[in-house]
Amino acid sequence: MKTAITILLLFIAVSGTIFLFLVTYAEKRRIKQRINEFLPSPEQIEVSSGREKKPSVSNQLVYKIAAMFKNVQFNEGTVKLLLEAGSKLKPEDFFALRLLVAASIGLLGLILDLPWYFNAFVVIIGFAVPKIIMKRKRKKRLAFVNYQLIEVLGMMANSMRAGFSFMQAMQLVGKEIPDPLGPEFERVIRQAGLGVPLEEVFDEMEKRLPNKELEVVIRAILAQRRSGGNLAELLETMEETIRGRVRILEELNTLTAQGRMSSWIITLLPVGLGLYLALVNREYFSPMLEHPLGWMMLFVASVSIIIGWVVIQKIIRIEV
Repeated sequence: MKTAITILLLFIAVSGTIFLFLVTYAEKRRIKQRINEFLPSPEQIEVSSGREKKPSVSNQLVYKIAAMFKNVQFNEGTVKLLLEAGSKLKPEDFFALRLLVAASIGLLGLILDLPWYFNAFVVIIGFAVPKIIMKRKRKKRLAFVNYQLIEVLGMMANSMRAGFSFMQAMQLVGKEIPDPLGPEFERVIRQAGLGVPLEEVFDEMEKRLPNKELEVVIRAILAQRRSGGNLAELLETMEETIRGRVRILEELNTLTAQGRMSSWIITLLPVGLGLYLALVNREYFSPMLEHPLGWMMLFVASVSIIIGWVVIQKIIRIEV
């Protein structure tokens, strides 16, 4: 018993040390990337002005596989997902990446000599993981728009009070604000400079960034340009409104954090326990995979886990 406790404490200590090291390394790397972005070194300027960097082996493999699906018509959902996530991947590149991840995981399963049904399940999960990651990236990107809108509206209101025109204020936002709103405002300025009506430009921007707060801001700006009025005051009012909504959302996220964590723990705990028993003591767990009664129990357990996860998500999801 003492040995088990000692091993557990040692594992916790080592895991904590590794976690702190990774967090520190990631923070330093992020700061270095930001410094290089705004203050590039002479070597970086020389490299960027010279020949393009050669793609890595993995990227070349993805591009070669993607060339096979170049003429395939992908559904609009995939194109929209990549567009809203701000990814530079084309639909065929993304599909090739999913195939590559699934094949790699399947090959790993063959090396570990896993059962065919378990290996097939793992391959399906590997094929779905890139899409899940891309959806999470889209969700974070669209959620970050709320925080950027507060800064954007304040910057535009102050600029217009200082004598800037509406287009000049948007141009300033495009230069000063990072992704996602900064590049979108730059795109609006370029399209408006080419003669595209501002209503169409904002409608396209709304499709690329489907955010409720951004939609309200766009509709208010277009209505003000048709009817007239003090745009700077309108922007300040919308800034205060969005700031209040963001504060309420943060409070709700804090109050529902325990429920979200509980949903993941309750969902993953039986799955992790099953995988542990299947890998550590296969003879003990084999009746669950070989006997029809075991199949039925696994099916019922899977359905129950999914239902429980959905119910918890419905409870903790509060619309504002």
